[in-house]
Amino acid sequence: MGVVSFAGTASADNPLTPKSTFTMVVNPADGTTNVPTDGESVPNVDSVKSTIRAYYNASGGKADKTSSRYITQVRAIETQLLKALPVNHPTGQVVVFDVDDTLLWNYDYEDGGSNFNYDPATNAAAVAAGFPAVPGMPATLKTLSDRGYLLYAVTGRPASQEQQTLDNLTAQGFTASGTTTPLFDANTLFTKDPVVGTGIPTQSWVNCNAGADNNPTNCSTVEFKASTRAHIQALTSGTVAMNVGDQFSDLQGGYALDTTKIPNPTYFLASADLTTAPASDALLVPPTSYVMQPDGSSGYSVASGDDIPNIDPVRKMIRGYYGADANGVANKTSSPYIAQLAALEGPWTDQVTNTCTTRSAVYSAAAAKKAALDKKVARDRKAVKKAKQAVKKATTPKQRKAAHRALALARQRLLKHKAKRDDVVLPAQPALVFDADDTTLWNYDLEDGVMKFVFDPAKQQVWISGHLMPAVPGMVALVKAARAAGCAIFGVTGRSTSQQADTIANLTEKGYVDAAGKPLFTAAQYYTKGAVVVSHGSASIPTQPWVDCGGDNACSTIEYKASTRGHIEDQGYDVVGNFGDQYSDLIGGFADHVYKIPNPTYYLP
Repeated sequence: MGVVSFAGTASADNPLTPKSTFTMVVNPADGTTNVPTDGESVPNVDSVKSTIRAYYNASGGKADKTSSRYITQVRAIETQLLKALPVNHPTGQVVVFDVDDTLLWNYDYEDGGSNFNYDPATNAAAVAAGFPAVPGMPATLKTLSDRGYLLYAVTGRPASQEQQTLDNLTAQGFTASGTTTPLFDANTLFTKDPVVGTGIPTQSWVNCNAGADNNPTNCSTVEFKASTRAHIQALTSGTVAMNVGDQFSDLQGGYALDTTKIPNPTYFLASADLTTAPASDALLVPPTSYVMQPDGSSGYSVASGDDIPNIDPVRKMIRGYYGADANGVANKTSSPYIAQLAALEGPWTDQVTNTCTTRSAVYSAAAAKKAALDKKVARDRKAVKKAKQAVKKATTPKQRKAAHRALALARQRLLKHKAKRDDVVLPAQPALVFDADDTTLWNYDLEDGVMKFVFDPAKQQVWISGHLMPAVPGMVALVKAARAAGCAIFGVTGRSTSQQADTIANLTEKGYVDAAGKPLFTAAQYYTKGAVVVSHGSASIPTQPWVDCGGDNACSTIEYKASTRGHIEDQGYDVVGNFGDQYSDLIGGFADHVYKIPNPTYYLP
């Protein structure tokens, strides 16, 4: 394991493990978060997805419908809900439910249908097709109905989806016990109607001026739902005893004696609270501390789904870190990301240039000494040859004696200089290894603005073919300085062999050239990931013979990159520094120092 460098310092305490604890303070009004100055403190969006999928025991974008940490937790919440709403209760008590992910389960759409990127068109199609019930909810509502509670649903869905929603609820078993009579109808399901340009909602009971956002032309979730709960109380002359929802904005605003939160880390609907909100709303906010394993495994045992960093605020935190705009385009001049890179690259440049200068000087001195001795050996060989010819030409005893003496001396000089030359050990030449994506070439605008944090090889290929990636801020200067200081420059990327030429061209066009304008990255020293073929049973044979892929018919990033660094060292180089944005770029040895570029936009194990 090499020494790892973070924030410009070198440490040998093996920190080549992603963080697992995070602080994320979400503003419930707009979903924005605190913005860390360290990218490693931002929850990695791929790790968040993996954790969510583990929580739902999901595979192929579909949640397990029988067993998961989510189902276990929801059933426990339902049990507590029934305890909080006993058989004996005052008359006129009402229980209000949200619909999506409170009564109807949207997970398969959120993951498999939209890759956690809301799209109105695909969502409308999913609503039309219908969702399954949240596990246990039909039975829970039947019990509450049997106990005499009045059941209402308040959803942010538009009025145009009211009948589809009612049909979906009925089809999923939200019916009175022992009958097919729906528990909800047009009188007990409230959808969110539009607000006309004057700021007047078409639902007269909704007060769009009640929110802290001071925007009467936009009726927030809290304004709509709190106003509607107040309206329900007026209609029934009763009291909302319990308000149940999966979003904090479903629950804020008062007009309920109690609230029950259904866990949902798959999206976050932010909303400004009412100016008259009860003090208890201060508790209706997401956690601020999270524990999450990079591979997502913590999702199988997390105490609550709300203890998983919610993916929507995570994306906003990432955008804040990169100073990205609403279109997913990073700020190219000023951001916490750029500031952190500058703080890292300054000390890194000093460290690698000092190492390159020292090591290349040692190599050059040894090479020069060897070259000088090579010349002496060559000269001595000529002298021996000449002396042998003199022996042959000698005709008198005196001439022969002198010629033999001269030959002996020539041979002694040759042996002496050969021994000295052979004693010269050429040290390994210093080399640096650089990953491509988000180490030398900056992918942020592709990851966010184009792919929405969902990898798409076709979209990536457009950017690779078009040489569209800018340079990672500051890295051009670092690579130039290292090469000028005497280090050989190598690239090792997970991109395919067919993408090598475009990658090198992109690097060259973005400034990775030496003082003479020659490319710093060349095909001879730029390694792409070759294919792995299967032969001889289960043995996987890489097309790059130096790569050891094991016997699993796949070559991991670590196997490929570590083996390739070893191959570079076998050619007479010493990898004095290895740069990458993924931990898998750096693990596996064959580097004296490793340098981690922060990147919370994806995770490659």
